[in-house]
Order: sequence, then C-alpha cells, then structure tokens
Amino acid sequence: MDPEKQKIESETRTHDNSYSKISSSSPKKSQTQLLIFIFYASLAIALLILLLPRQNVNGCPVPAFLFASRPSLFHALVFSVMLSFAAASSGLLIGINSQRQHATVQKCYFVISVVSLASALSILACASFLEIFKLVCSGIKL
Repeated sequence: MDPEKQKIESETRTHDNSYSKISSSSPKKSQTQLLIFIFYASLAIALLILLLPRQNVNGCPVPAFLFASRPSLFHALVFSVMLSFAAASSGLLIGINSQRQHATVQKCYFVISVVSLASALSILACASFLEIFKLVCSGIKL
C-alpha cells in the first residue's frame, strides 16, 4: 500500500474518532449548561419573590401584586422554585464529581429540575392571566 494513502487513512480514522468523542460528550455538555441555566433562573425567581411587596392574607405574607387573592398559587410557586433550585444544584454537584457512576441519578435530577421550573413558570403565567382577566372583567359593566 502506498505510504501516502496510509497517512490519509490514519488521519481520517483519527478525525472520525475525535468526532465521535465530541458528539458523545455534546449532549452531556448541553445538559450541564441547561442545569446551570435552571439554577440561575430559579435563583433569580426566588430573589424576585423576596423583593416583592407583601401583605398578610390569612396570616401568611403573600405578594400583593399577583397573589393577594390566591395564596395557594403563591405557595405552589415557591415550592416549585425551591424544588427546581435544589434539583439543579444537586445535578450539577453530582455531575462534577463522577459523571459515569451516577449518570442515572443526575438524569433524574435534570428531569426534576426541568419539570419543576416549567411548573413554576406555568403557575406564574396562570396567576398573571387570572389577574389580567379580573382587571378586564371589572372594567366591563354588564
């Protein structure tokens, strides 16, 4: 076989192997980046909850803006934000130490954090929709 041909084939094999290594680690990297985004997003939502002005409804401090008439929605929002923060931070901590040993556990934490952040955002959207609906309906006289 021609030495030049062998060199080209070995470079092709090396290139293919490095491509397969990159493609196999790419989903893991995107999952870690998404966990970091969920971590910061839930932290930001929690800080915004702390900064909102509150009023007491049935002895519980509830933000006056969206949740004054629905304290149970506020409690569900706080619970889902706390769960997404805890799951994202746990998934990141497990992924840093040992990626292969606890891959299933990290995947479970990833799913929990995604689902709980999605539920937090849907609770926030529901509360804002109900508030807007209440404002629109109060302006219409039947």
